[in-house]
Amino acid sequence: MPTALNSKSLLWEISGKQLASPSYFFGTMHLMCAEDAALTETVKALIKDVDQIYLEVDMDNASELLSGIMDLRSKSGQTLHSALSPDDYKKVKDFFEKFQPSIPFSLLETQPPLMISSSLFELLLPCESKNGVEMKIIDEAYKEKKQTKGLETIAFQTSIFDSIPYQDQAKDLVKSIDSLEKNRKAMYEIIQVYKDQDIEKLYKLSASEESGISNYMDLLLFKRNRNWVSQFTEIAKEKSTLFAVGAGHLGGEKGVLQLLKSQGYSVRPLIN
Repeated sequence: MPTALNSKSLLWEISGKQLASPSYFFGTMHLMCAEDAALTETVKALIKDVDQIYLEVDMDNASELLSGIMDLRSKSGQTLHSALSPDDYKKVKDFFEKFQPSIPFSLLETQPPLMISSSLFELLLPCESKNGVEMKIIDEAYKEKKQTKGLETIAFQTSIFDSIPYQDQAKDLVKSIDSLEKNRKAMYEIIQVYKDQDIEKLYKLSASEESGISNYMDLLLFKRNRNWVSQFTEIAKEKSTLFAVGAGHLGGEKGVLQLLKSQGYSVRPLIN
């Protein structure tokens, strides 16, 4: 009989130990075609029933978002112009001026290259209207007069990028542009696996070499998973909480669910 973590679900109930009532982890996708980012009635009901909602960051906090945006510049002092060969720099510049003309490249290139790489995902989506599952959760929480909070700050997230060698990030950005069609196919597979609610396969795809983060798994996934789980008991001990985080964080031996299970919590998939 398969273990609970082999069950296909994006929604998991966490209970036991010192929790007064169950809490929940829900796997999100940060950006999708708008029609795919809908919430099920089960998730809507949970948003209504829980005491509080935690996202990766508090996206409903205007001052937090503004502070994060102001902090987006790379702290390394390096630039794409200095990190890349003239031909590669021109390739990146021409690409973004063609496909993302609404953002001046002079502004874009001040960001860490790994963050610039993440914007390729939006360009690859086969639709004009896009949305993230987190934004749908915020909308639903607003209807139910529920406050959303964050497990970490945007400033912390940007600091992660600055922990990764700038030169490596810049090379990965060029590689991503060179492998655009391959990345498009990989993205379609990730979206389909997300729709299938297969968190273990989704974790493996997130950790694959094609994802561009395979060399930085501890910084981008595992360390953050441990940080979130370390906060879990204090947050959820007295208040039923819905935690909505990127679905790639749920699966795997070092994923949030396995970490909670190893601490003695009961971890159960729910039909979503």
